[in-house]
Amino acid sequence: MNSVMNRIEYLYLLIGTNPLSNYVVADFFLKHETNLKEIHFIHSTEDLENGIQSTEPVAVHLKSVLERKAGGVRIFLHGIRIKDSFSIHTDIRALLSGSEDFKNVQDFKNVHLNYSGGTKEMALHSYETFKDILGAAVTFSYFDSRRNRLKEDSGLEEPVESVFLGDKVEIHFDELFELHGYSTIPIDEQSGSVFSVEFFREFLDAIQNPEFFEDYLEWREYFFDVYPNPQKPIPADGKILLSDLLPPNFSISEILEKTVFLKIHHEMPEYSFLEERGGVYYLRTEISNKQTDKLIETRKYIVGHWFEQYVYLLLKENLLEKGLISDLDLNIMIQSATKNFEIDVAMINGYELFGISCTTDKTQSLCKSKGFEILHRTKQIAGDNSKSILMTFMNEKNTAEIDADLSDILEDRLLVLGLDDLFPKEKFIQKITDFLIL
Repeated sequence: MNSVMNRIEYLYLLIGTNPLSNYVVADFFLKHETNLKEIHFIHSTEDLENGIQSTEPVAVHLKSVLERKAGGVRIFLHGIRIKDSFSIHTDIRALLSGSEDFKNVQDFKNVHLNYSGGTKEMALHSYETFKDILGAAVTFSYFDSRRNRLKEDSGLEEPVESVFLGDKVEIHFDELFELHGYSTIPIDEQSGSVFSVEFFREFLDAIQNPEFFEDYLEWREYFFDVYPNPQKPIPADGKILLSDLLPPNFSISEILEKTVFLKIHHEMPEYSFLEERGGVYYLRTEISNKQTDKLIETRKYIVGHWFEQYVYLLLKENLLEKGLISDLDLNIMIQSATKNFEIDVAMINGYELFGISCTTDKTQSLCKSKGFEILHRTKQIAGDNSKSILMTFMNEKNTAEIDADLSDILEDRLLVLGLDDLFPKEKFIQKITDFLIL
């Protein structure tokens, strides 16, 4: 790309349905092309008769995000018809011929078209028209999103020049979601919610000890044997002690009592399973319908919803705070005009989105379905510039089988991890780090 850099003044990009590739290319040129004056987004116009949707909304979102970074560079939007080659040629020719800058083509040698976006027909016929009108005055490139490389297209069979963009462009969650017209309701770890990371920080730190983690798993099985229905709070007749729920033969019992049950009871009593009588803690008896819903949420947290916070905390301490990823968030609720969905944990490395689904389930069928779901969600947001991680409680054999099955289908866009991958902690972080740069 060195042959065309530092002389481009007018950058044109074809706009498709996923804006991230266009953002990456435009942001790169904004940062590295010192002579850049204008960016032009060429989008399709609506043609209901031929089943063509306009990509103008995508271009509008791109312009909104990039204008905050553009400095003195102006950004323009242009719509063209794409129903056939004649329409594309005609509208591109009108676009170029209608510009004051293109009246003397012989003196104009600083136009660049990146044709990564749009349909194949749009790319082909736009390329031909630009070349026909501008000749040697225009250069071309396309973005290989799978390899994260911007490749110069010289029109010759000689080796293609390219530049790796993975470490040259960054995006953050607010920008990524704005590109797609999404709004979010993030559950901030500092929000003060009873289910926040900071509220349960002592428990989450303690369970990073592999001995406590293993003991918790045994206690969890005991809990499910005694109270199998996940849609009901813990039943009580006024005689069940907290110590009955947390037998002393489990080393995790003391930690759960102090950092979970009693902490909730003293600081958020409406979520507490307990009542105190004479300095002794019993499981509460009188529970209203409103309280039942809150106690069910508490139960869900105790038996598994903490796991996504556990994963988030490990990534925050070992990747985000060390500068190895550029953004990290927890429990992201994404909203649009037509769909709402949630991602347990998400991180961004440069401009690549990694969606993480966390489940305490151990069955292959359910874990596999969650793997496909997180892949679908991350691709909705970031297209080919996305990968996914599935965190599970599966054993080593089941984890390896699902990882092998899905990797063959999904070209290594999904990493599947199980209980055996969590410890030692350094091994877990290394597996994540290796996947970041795969």
